[in-house]
Amino acid sequence: MSPYILIVDDEENLAFFLKSALEEKNYQVETVHLLADAKKSVLSKFPDLLLLDLNLPDGKGLELYRLIKEQGLGIPTIVITAHASVKSAVEALKLGVDDYIIKPFELDEITVIIEKQLQRFRLNNQLNYYKQQLKQSYQNEYFVSNLPKMLEIQKLALKIAQVEESTILIEGASGTGKEMLARFIHQNSPQTDAPFIEINCASLPEQLLESELFGYEPGAFTDAKKRKIGLIELANNGTLFLDEISEMSPALQAKLLRFIENKVFKRLGGIRDIRVKLRIITATNRNMRKMIEENQFRQDLFFRLNMFHIKLPPLTERKEEILLIAQFFLENIARQLKRQHVCHLSDETQQMILEYAWPGNLRELHNTIERAIILCDGDTIERQHFVCEMMNESIKDGKTQFTLKDMKNSSLKNFINQIEQSILLQALQISDGNQQKAAKMLGEPRHIIRYLIKKHGIEK
Repeated sequence: MSPYILIVDDEENLAFFLKSALEEKNYQVETVHLLADAKKSVLSKFPDLLLLDLNLPDGKGLELYRLIKEQGLGIPTIVITAHASVKSAVEALKLGVDDYIIKPFELDEITVIIEKQLQRFRLNNQLNYYKQQLKQSYQNEYFVSNLPKMLEIQKLALKIAQVEESTILIEGASGTGKEMLARFIHQNSPQTDAPFIEINCASLPEQLLESELFGYEPGAFTDAKKRKIGLIELANNGTLFLDEISEMSPALQAKLLRFIENKVFKRLGGIRDIRVKLRIITATNRNMRKMIEENQFRQDLFFRLNMFHIKLPPLTERKEEILLIAQFFLENIARQLKRQHVCHLSDETQQMILEYAWPGNLRELHNTIERAIILCDGDTIERQHFVCEMMNESIKDGKTQFTLKDMKNSSLKNFINQIEQSILLQALQISDGNQQKAAKMLGEPRHIIRYLIKKHGIEK
């Protein structure tokens, strides 16, 4: 449906010209010349946008805007004013109107402002919808999408969440939200109050991973001084999430397979069978079928894990909602950091978000916004809070050219240090803190990365 615009202006020629021009651009347009008529139209037809003159024959235009605010209608309002009334327009902005334009103006100029405000209005409406959906799902970290592809994934996730004992395999590139989806499944299941236990299979050596999963009895090995309850046992009646399952060793794969088949295991060094009831969710960023062909992963274990299969798309396939996701992260992270005053993304920042490839997907976007919130002093995240996160890619593409303005009265040495620190932080964020991966990404030996981490005082 075409957006419905209400023009409130007592200059009939201007109103007629605007109406005709906007209708040619497929807008629905109504014009009124009196404040009383404008109030009736607003309360009965609820326009998508209001073009409002401040001076009307029967009253002040701001009376209409106050009515809109009192009724909580949230209609984007653009004030039309003459040169002599610019001061009044600025006062209107302070009251909360969205924008103003000075007569005389070009048609292209007001069209750009209208489209900008309508886009922001649509974004706010969609975000409010997602917030409501989020509240209903009792979930604080998962973005409830409205894309057909993601809706299908969410419906499947909600359906399999009702199966208390199941195995689920989530595939997707690094940072696509596999852990978030696993938590979404758990929190929408009957076991929502039961434990959600997670472990990254690539983060521990084989023997340590085995003891973490299955636990051990005293004397099971040299340092086993007392009994340790394993993660499988801790996850009883809940969910066990095994991230990067593809990195598990063949020997441990065999042991995991035996456990999945009968839900019974022994602690290391133990003789007693322990039976548990739980949901197992596994995740990988690798091609499991190719690994099976190359004998890197057990086919029988894959079939067990693959009772339910979900493949998450990269962020490049979710461009339609990337700004909504960014705003969602912004509000969540700002709340967690107690910096709720940071609540907006500037137009330039939004454009950067849309143009960047986001190879680290949701994780990179999340980390970039978290860093920007920390750096931001006002209520709006500007380009300078984001630019360092994009810098590595931009330099490769030859798009970045710094100016003296970027230095903001800083010395050249300090400015270069800031760039160095920002790029290092980005590499560490994308690599989940793995110094070896970060070193490879930056083309430096690992000891240089360790030196830079120490130099910039970067904590784990």
